[in-house]
Amino acid sequence: MRKTLLVLALSTSLFTFCSAQFNILHSFNDTLGANPWGNLTLAGNKLYGLATVGGLHSQGCIFSIDTDGSNYKDLLDFTGVNGAYPKGSLTISGKVMYGMTSTGGSHNYGRIFSVDTDGIAYANLLDFNGANGNAPRGSLTLAGNKLYGMTSAGGTQSSGNLFSIDISGGGYKDLLDFDTANGRSPFGSLLLSGKKLYGMTYQGGAHDSGCIFSIDTNGGSSYRDLFDFKSAKGYYPQGDVTLSGNKLFGMTWIGGANDWGVIFSIDTNGGGYKDLVDFNYNTNGGQPQGSLTLSGSGSVLYGMTFDGGQYTEGLLFSLDTNGNNFKDLYDLNSAKGNLPYGSFTLSGHELYGMTSAGGAYTEGVIFGCDTAGGLTGINNLIAATGSVNVYPNPSNGVFTVQMENGKWKMENEKATIEVYNLLGERKYSQFSILNSQLLLDLSSNPDGVYLYRITATDGELIGEGKLIIQK
Repeated sequence: MRKTLLVLALSTSLFTFCSAQFNILHSFNDTLGANPWGNLTLAGNKLYGLATVGGLHSQGCIFSIDTDGSNYKDLLDFTGVNGAYPKGSLTISGKVMYGMTSTGGSHNYGRIFSVDTDGIAYANLLDFNGANGNAPRGSLTLAGNKLYGMTSAGGTQSSGNLFSIDISGGGYKDLLDFDTANGRSPFGSLLLSGKKLYGMTYQGGAHDSGCIFSIDTNGGSSYRDLFDFKSAKGYYPQGDVTLSGNKLFGMTWIGGANDWGVIFSIDTNGGGYKDLVDFNYNTNGGQPQGSLTLSGSGSVLYGMTFDGGQYTEGLLFSLDTNGNNFKDLYDLNSAKGNLPYGSFTLSGHELYGMTSAGGAYTEGVIFGCDTAGGLTGINNLIAATGSVNVYPNPSNGVFTVQMENGKWKMENEKATIEVYNLLGERKYSQFSILNSQLLLDLSSNPDGVYLYRITATDGELIGEGKLIIQK
């Protein structure tokens, strides 16, 4: 363990502060699954999910893991015959799980299946054949004894379709065939509210950039195009919509003011579309490919971006439903997992999720993260590395930060310096080479106490301490 010396002029109080507590529960290693594209499903103290590739036949698997990271099990390996390459999540009812694979099955167009939570009693409910759909990329929505879902291709117009099926595998019904004009290629899942289903398509609609729609559970002429995406308001959504009150919330992959995607809200009747956040890549991430998760209070949204952030590999964030208080909870990196495709699963104050890459074997991770973000405590200095000198301190807001790598010989290794106020809000972030000197200009901030943290690109703590602005 490297030792750290912090030299702080006129200040000897040392602080511990951090963004959301992030813990790797499992690193995928190909043999037991790899590169997940979906979400985790919680039942009791167990999380269930699908790995897109890896497993015994390298075509994906179904797994379970305890919420504390123990007892990871490969429950079922896909072989091609029983499905292959799942790109969604599992739906659980009692001891039975329902899901889909994007390929495999009798026609190699994917299938709908059920399996018990112990991995036994696998059953084929439907093989897609092109005419009834092809290549599902989302998950199933359960209501009573019926499952609702979408495919990204196939159907009468080869643009995907929307369907229902009994949990027994009977009663399949094609509720709607997408035809580009009404949307095409849905990548997400359906949201059920009462007798109405809400969803999004990746493309199609008036501008061929995707749309938000609603349809009654019996299908037919009840289909309604609520909103057509177009450039400045975001386009090409890849996830689901989330409901709070009479508003739907979601994200687009690209578009918006900076062309890195947006977070939006819209009334369930199709009115009141609002661009809540424009992603800008460096500061708040970019290109989200999942969905938003609503807090138990119904006032906070949690999500992930696939790209961007401090290490350009995605980040975790929270946002109030009114569009205020965007918080960067954690910046992902290859060592801890990166490039997430999915969304969070919320349990109490803990968020669970997966990344498609990174971790110990570069095949993705399962992680747990608290919902707090920002400042989590002020204590004595804990484990840190490197040597840091900050001066003058106090100052009028302009500080010199000297970082020295000394005997560790980390030439050209980059570190990140972050500054937070005492509410845990990040006020500054910058990359720097480890033995360099940089000027830290916080003069636009009011007088007060601020906390800084310096971390290496692998996430290891270099140093942290207190800054005082007195103008």
